[in-house]
Order: sequence, then C-alpha cells, then structure tokens
Amino acid sequence: MGIKRMVGLEKMGDYVEFYGHLSELYRLAKEGKIKTALQGSHTRPCKFWTAMKIVSGIKNAIVITHGPSGCAYGVKQAYKLTNCRNSGSMYEPVITTNMTEKNVIYGGENELKGAILEVDKKYCPDVIFVATSCATGIIGDNVDAVVEKVRNEISAEIMPIHCEGFAGEYRSGFDLVFRQIADLMDPPTPESRAELADTVNIVGGKMGPERTEVDTDVKELIRLIEGMGARINSVIAGNCSLAELKRAPSAAVNCALCLDIGYAIGTEMLQTFGTPLNSTILPYGISATENWLRGAAIHLKREKEAEALIQEEYNSIKAELEETKKHLAGKLAIVEGHDAVKALAIVHMLERDFAMRPVIFNFHPWSTEARKTSIDYLLETGLDPKILITKGTLAFGKYESMRQTEEELLNYLGGFDPQATVYFGSSLSFPQIPLVDLNAILNRPRFGYRGALKVAKCIKTALDYASRPRSWMTKRMVFPENAGGLASAQSLTNKLAQDLPDCTVYAQRGKGRCSMS
Repeated sequence: MGIKRMVGLEKMGDYVEFYGHLSELYRLAKEGKIKTALQGSHTRPCKFWTAMKIVSGIKNAIVITHGPSGCAYGVKQAYKLTNCRNSGSMYEPVITTNMTEKNVIYGGENELKGAILEVDKKYCPDVIFVATSCATGIIGDNVDAVVEKVRNEISAEIMPIHCEGFAGEYRSGFDLVFRQIADLMDPPTPESRAELADTVNIVGGKMGPERTEVDTDVKELIRLIEGMGARINSVIAGNCSLAELKRAPSAAVNCALCLDIGYAIGTEMLQTFGTPLNSTILPYGISATENWLRGAAIHLKREKEAEALIQEEYNSIKAELEETKKHLAGKLAIVEGHDAVKALAIVHMLERDFAMRPVIFNFHPWSTEARKTSIDYLLETGLDPKILITKGTLAFGKYESMRQTEEELLNYLGGFDPQATVYFGSSLSFPQIPLVDLNAILNRPRFGYRGALKVAKCIKTALDYASRPRSWMTKRMVFPENAGGLASAQSLTNKLAQDLPDCTVYAQRGKGRCSMS
C-alpha cells in the first residue's frame, strides 16, 4: 500500500517515502511513478570497478590497467590484495601503463604494447587482461589492434576488457566480464561431457571470493554437492584457474551462487555451449538450499542421492532448529536493504523457514531495476515482503543506517517490544534494537542447513539478551555529540570498527529503556 492510503499511519508521511509491498514498489518503478535514479551521493562503483572485481577472481592472471596509475592502485588495494588475503593465494601484481597528460594527447598504444610484452616475460601468467579506463576510452586508443599485434609474440592468453567507467553503470561491469570470459572456454565434446558428467560449476562468485565466503559459505555448498556424490569443477570467478574455465562448459550444470550476478555467465554458457543453468536465490535457509540442491541434482541425475542428503542434513539440525524456531515465529525482523540481493534472500529465509514477519528497510527504488532477476524469482515463489523507505534514505545518500534513518525507523516502530524485534544489518547500527550481523559470522556457514541453524540461534540469542546492558561509550563513539546530525557508524575509524561488537548485539537494559539513551 502506498503512503497516502495507509490506515492510521498518516503522520508517517513526514519521514516515510514508501511503505508497502515489494510488488507495489516494483509496479510503481516500472510505471515511472517513483524515482529510481541514484543521486550523486548514492552512486555505486562504475563499470571499471565491477569488471575488475570479477577479473580479480581468476588465478595466475595479470591485469594491465591501460590508464592513469590511480586506477591500478584501486584494483590492487580493493581487490587483488583482498583476494590473496582471503584465499591464501600468492599475490598477483596489477600493472598500469601510467598514462600522463602527454599520452592523453598523443595516445598510449606504444606504452600498452611494451607493458604486455614485459608482463608476459616477467610474470609468465596464464592470461593477461587489458582493462581500459575512462582516459583510454575518451581518446580512442585502439586497444584491440594492439592486443592482436602482440598475441603471437607472447605465451599467455590475452583478452581486452572494454570497461571504461563512463560507459556503463555498476551492474554492467559484472555482466560484461562474465559474458566475455566465456570466450576463454573450450566447446564441449562428447568425451569431455562424459568425463565431467558428475561435476558442477558454481557461478557468480567474485574477488576470489568474498571475506565471509572463504571458509564458510562456498565451502559449505561444495560440501553439499560432494555429499550427493558429485564434484566441483570450478567456482567462477571465485579463485578459479584458466584450466577450470576452459573445461567449464562440459560440466553437468552451472549452479548460480548469486542469482543476479551468476545469471549473466549462466545464460551465456547456456546459449553458447548448451550448459544447463540452475538459477535460484542465494541459498540462505532450508527452503532455498533444498531448491538449490534439487535443481543441481536433476542435471546430475542424482535425485535420489539429493533427497537422501537433504533428509540427512535436516535430521542433523532438526531438534535444535525446531526448538529455536519456537522463539522466532511471529517476531518482527527489520532487514537492512542496501544489499538488495542478500536482503531478498534473507527475507525468504526468515518468512519461509522461521515464520517471522520481515520488513526490508532502506531498499532503494533503484534496486527494482538493478535486481530484477531476484525480485521476479521471489515474487514467483509467492513471497511479497513489506518495504519501508524513509526520506533519510534518499536524502543523505547512504544505504547503511545513520542517525537520521535510525530515528525514522524508531518512529515507525513506535512503542516496539525489544524482545520481539530484531534488526539485520551492521553491528554498528541500531543500538536500541537487538541486532544480528550476518557479515560477522565467520566461524560457521550462513548458507545451507548448518547456516540456517546458526542464523536462527543468533536471532534467539539477540532476543534473549535484549536487556543486557551496554556501555554508554559505544553510543558516543557511533553517534558523537555536536556532529551536526550527519554522524553514522560508518564514520568510525577501521580500528574502532574492529573493536565494536560481533555478530549478535544486545541493546536494552530493563524493559523498554535503552541503556545508551
């Protein structure tokens, strides 16, 4: 329901931009009746950055950024170093042609050729990616011609990636690279299909992979696949090799890790090589995990093995999960919506598996276009969660919670019961509401059956300890006095952020009063 039609909630019009179901927000966005554009302070990374996020997930690959040195620094700092730290891989350098004002005027093709030859000789990579920047896109350097001239002079495979930032938005970089790396793959043969008939590719990974996926989520999915007698060929592009990419089309099925990001490479491989695609929402919770496993099993011809695995896995957590769920049913769950794909998957778990009442908060209308695949999937499964978008979300350019949006949410909740409400978001947010930070769960998977139990127990713990006192100093650090109303958790230094609470945060002391007020 739209804001003007809410019964008894007219006063919310002062701070609420939209309150209603996802399907209505989706319809309003399609009809142009609600703004979906991102203002400057809301903007996401450009096409260059998201393209590099995928390329950085391929092992023994060197990225040559054809542009100013600053672009290479960003790729190294944000992706390559993180990838190596997360996965334990050897560091792989990021090279730049270090374009200057002179190159912008006269061109940088000679510098690019020299860089390619030097990289091949010095590092002996499996593949070299030449990534264009805004500067090279504007001046029109013929990168493709340079690559073709040196292709026979080097040992590595080489691929130009036209990802200049001004040429596309956030999502387009993911799709570009995922579709393009299919060119590195070998067409399947009867022999290769027979050899890999029991294998799966997990597609939609990035950065090699995310921090919380290293020893938890991805490995849990691999464990489940292997549990029904199948094998993993590759996680694309989550620390995969060129050899794995080459044989990937011969696998029995591609299973999407992320429905939206994995959809591009999944559909490209389906259309080009005929590799089947199992595309579901992120496997948070029991229902989503079972759909993910059953979809894979069909193409692996292991339906009986999958059902046996599903029963075994559920039985291993059943007693604890069923007991925990008794304390969750009917509780209100506020899910931070700035990561739309994750928020939709979490809502699916909370409603389907735990019988909670989820509301997605700070879900920017832009996401209705950018995350169309996930939204369509969720609505088709019969779920239509409530969405709350406050004016602070749109006005101040932050997806994560901040002082304004916290006050707006507390106004929306009114006299809420701290033992019946839980907030899914950053540990630095909402000191007045019991909180679960899924990104801080590092010692257990969040996906699959064990992940469902872990999340359920975190929710219960947060609710059980809603009256646990916390130091007033925490609130002073998160919301310093005299900060002009713009202070937020994100203003903390990295050191302070590391020292603040882990995955479960407790907020109230006694009944109804915040210990940090």
